[in-house]
Amino acid sequence: MKIQGASIRRFLDKPDKAVRAVLLYGPNESFVHEAAQRLSAWAMGKSDDPYAVTKLDEGEIKKDGAKLSDALSAQSLLGGPTIVWARISGKAADDAIVDALNTIERGDPGGYLIIEAGDLGSTAPLVKQFTNAKAGAVIPFYEETEAERAVFAKALAKELNIAFDRGAEDTFLALLPSDRGLARQEIEKLALFTHDLGRAVTTEDLEALMASEAESALDAASLAAAQGKAAQAVESLARIDALSGVSALRALLRRLHQLREARALIDAGASPIDAVAKLRPPVFWKERDAVAAQARLWSAKKLNAAYDVLWSAELRSKTAGAPQELIAADAYRGVAKLVGG
Repeated sequence: MKIQGASIRRFLDKPDKAVRAVLLYGPNESFVHEAAQRLSAWAMGKSDDPYAVTKLDEGEIKKDGAKLSDALSAQSLLGGPTIVWARISGKAADDAIVDALNTIERGDPGGYLIIEAGDLGSTAPLVKQFTNAKAGAVIPFYEETEAERAVFAKALAKELNIAFDRGAEDTFLALLPSDRGLARQEIEKLALFTHDLGRAVTTEDLEALMASEAESALDAASLAAAQGKAAQAVESLARIDALSGVSALRALLRRLHQLREARALIDAGASPIDAVAKLRPPVFWKERDAVAAQARLWSAKKLNAAYDVLWSAELRSKTAGAPQELIAADAYRGVAKLVGG
């Protein structure tokens, strides 16, 4: 079954219970990921089993072809639903995915399968397999038009009670990142600012508050690196057009400064949550729990090692002809590895 257009929202709001396998693909990666999150939450229902969701990447599936089917047939320890969520970018996992889909088509008991893919194209063999499956569905996500982007942004701003002064709404729409996930973050930050403001948002407020798409992606990349999520960090960097390697390194350096200050407060007796609350500039509310968790992981020794990685990378990136983007990506990976070290 192929789901397109207006039917996509209806399916995500109320998924078909006969469908146990969904392929999400297309150039709009934020939409694809958001849809995967919604389907996973729906499939979980009221279960609170922390091990019910198995996440696999293409490399893991390629290395062990049976891993996907084994995860799909595994039962929850608490007796609830199980979900297998695989992220792919090529064709290396196609055979294993088709085998898993065939298992579902036979009606064998097992979990709910979510495949989050890249821009496969409508004629890709995997798309055809899911389209023809009775218990499968395929949903393509394409880039939004400016009109669609404006409708989403206005609706979310209204839902979050953001009021605009004359002319400010046009500025708001112009400053929003084109990426849906980054746009949502910026609107939520704006809602936090307006909560006790007592007046409508002005154009001056927006120009001071709203980050560019590149700045938002750098925030996401530095947060992921500080959490030890190297692949996610590098993926966020890759979304930035004309990335400045030095700017990327300094964004991560600012994140480390933040963690160093939090760590100092914790060592002085503050709880991680209280330490993060005292940081200036304030940490965005949606990141507070993540930063508090990071502060527990980063010791002074690890932070010093991370500073060494960044300073060495910045020196190399300033050499004439140096591949700044690659150097920055390597530095983000190096810092992420220190989390578990």
